[in-house]
Amino acid sequence: MVEQLRFAGAGTVDPVPKIVRALGTRATAPPDLAEFQGIDDDATVAELVRATIANGVTRLIRHDPGVRLGDDPEDVHQARVATRRLRSDLRTFRRLLDEEWVGTLRDELKWIAGELGAVRDADVLTERLREQAAELPPVDAGGAAALLRKLAAERAAARDEMGAGLDSARNVDLVDDLVRAAGEPRFVEEAADLPARDAAKDLVQRPWKHLLSSVDALGKDPEDELLHEVRKRAKQCRYASESMVPVIGKPAAKFASAVAGVQEVLGGLQDAVVAEDWLRKAAAGGGTGAAPRALAAGELIARQRSDMEVARRGWKDAWKKASSKKLRAWM
Repeated sequence: MVEQLRFAGAGTVDPVPKIVRALGTRATAPPDLAEFQGIDDDATVAELVRATIANGVTRLIRHDPGVRLGDDPEDVHQARVATRRLRSDLRTFRRLLDEEWVGTLRDELKWIAGELGAVRDADVLTERLREQAAELPPVDAGGAAALLRKLAAERAAARDEMGAGLDSARNVDLVDDLVRAAGEPRFVEEAADLPARDAAKDLVQRPWKHLLSSVDALGKDPEDELLHEVRKRAKQCRYASESMVPVIGKPAAKFASAVAGVQEVLGGLQDAVVAEDWLRKAAAGGGTGAAPRALAAGELIARQRSDMEVARRGWKDAWKKASSKKLRAWM
């Protein structure tokens, strides 16, 4: 059989895998980010920062194909979370890192988060309004469907813009810079060799104090904008605490979980605020079907108002739990 194949022109099999032939010896090297992801509680600041950045970049890269080629909202969600967490982590560690270097990375991460954000916001709003529209009386079904078609068109346009951003040289450069950042963070003098466990307390205390100040600034009947600020501060504090879990352990994880409860409740409030704003704008347009569309929007706006009141009443319980001194004993 072999002789017949050779007589027909078959040659010796090339044992080199196709990926190696395409990429060269680099294809056999270990992943750029693999060596930085596992650390112990005796890690240095350098090891903690590398692991934290590497985990964020890995998350971003893992969901990149799904964002580009698929239509699963979870991929866009996870990619956006990755960019936001990386920005937050760089802010947490910024006192230990070169200020200009951190600023440039955070600016670029803000840009790509914005590219992802328009699609993610449309996904969140679509899921919310679709569920709520299903509960409307049948007479409002046509108007609700028109609203959802409008939202789908806006999402499609946002996805086109996102795709252009992801395909740009700017994004390629950003990913390269993030991979390099995981391997070689630019520390200020002597910061890299400090024990991460010793630095963790101060690194989390700062965002906690900012969160506490934003809560203390609230009046008896705070505006939605102020509560949204509390939510953003809670997210920063949560991410900072979660980044310390590898060196602090369960105490940091429990504190992060409690603060996440505040973020979640106030996130529901913000989702309702955004939904109401979009519905008012969508209902304002004229044209065919304007009346049914406006009536359905009115019904849905009433639902947003109800959800807002629930969140305004409920966030204080979440805050009471998160502000417990026992949860902060490790700090």
